[in-house]
Amino acid sequence: MKKPASEQVVAMRVALRDCLPSGTTEVVVGCSGGPDSLVLTAIASWVGQREGFTVHAVTVDHQLQPGSAEIARVANAHALTLGATSAEVVAVTVDQSSGEGMESAARKARRVALASAAKGIPILLGHTADDQAETVLLRLLRGAGAHTLGAMSACDGQVHRPFLGTPRDHIALAVAEILEPMEITPWSDPHNLDSSFARVHMRTHIESLRTDFGPGIVAGLVRSAELLRADDQALEQWADLGIGNVVFSHDSTEGAVEVAHLLELPEAVRTRVIRRIYEQVVGIERESSPLTFNHVASINALVTNWHGQGEVALPSGASAAREYGRLRIYRT
Repeated sequence: MKKPASEQVVAMRVALRDCLPSGTTEVVVGCSGGPDSLVLTAIASWVGQREGFTVHAVTVDHQLQPGSAEIARVANAHALTLGATSAEVVAVTVDQSSGEGMESAARKARRVALASAAKGIPILLGHTADDQAETVLLRLLRGAGAHTLGAMSACDGQVHRPFLGTPRDHIALAVAEILEPMEITPWSDPHNLDSSFARVHMRTHIESLRTDFGPGIVAGLVRSAELLRADDQALEQWADLGIGNVVFSHDSTEGAVEVAHLLELPEAVRTRVIRRIYEQVVGIERESSPLTFNHVASINALVTNWHGQGEVALPSGASAAREYGRLRIYRT
């Protein structure tokens, strides 16, 4: 008689089912061949058979390591064994010319490849609570506000991360429970052992913190991210109202607002409005905005600490200036 699923596996099944929109008929699973993604594929296939959706596994071959094509092929074969309806390998070229680093460039290439393969249907990723904790600490060390420290969202538009509250050791239990009886061995990415990568280095530090402060540190960091995300959403809704006072030119190359309107807003909301004006004028999304904390502080000083200072030069050919009681942000 087959042994019933463990409490941890049942919890992962429930988390995956609950994170998907009602009426979902198909999903794409990002399957690298590592333990997180293989367990995700197995859980998604099990839930899909019972909830009525198909699972298409996509393995992105970044072509950054020797033998990557074979690694991707094996991952695809494992996905089909685990119950995926279909599977494919997508090879990408990781562009590192921007100087953002290999980790970031590979993540961007992977995100584009998965979105292209999914064509609008939900994408499932296998990020865990430990991944979230690492992200929070890395961003904290770089200096970040509520928006950035909110880190990854369990449901972010098309992308869903059902295991974001699942500790990595639960994934290990699922590997033993689901994969090992099927003689499936997850791929161990050598990059995950290379401490020259910031995330790997942070993983080592978290293990030390877990030893010093107890096992609850990961759960605490995940909880902090959830609370900060909720705060950020509330502030963004407030900023929605504030942006209503901004007048944009017909071609959106300039945005202007009365300083008096900005002074009525709390600083956390005012700076969000400032960022939004800049993003609309420059035509860029927030996540890829080059505007720094210092840029925003200089613009904010035109509002709160005005003493006749000149215009503020901004990235992407923009400037900010205070003229006749108005703040202007414009492309030069």
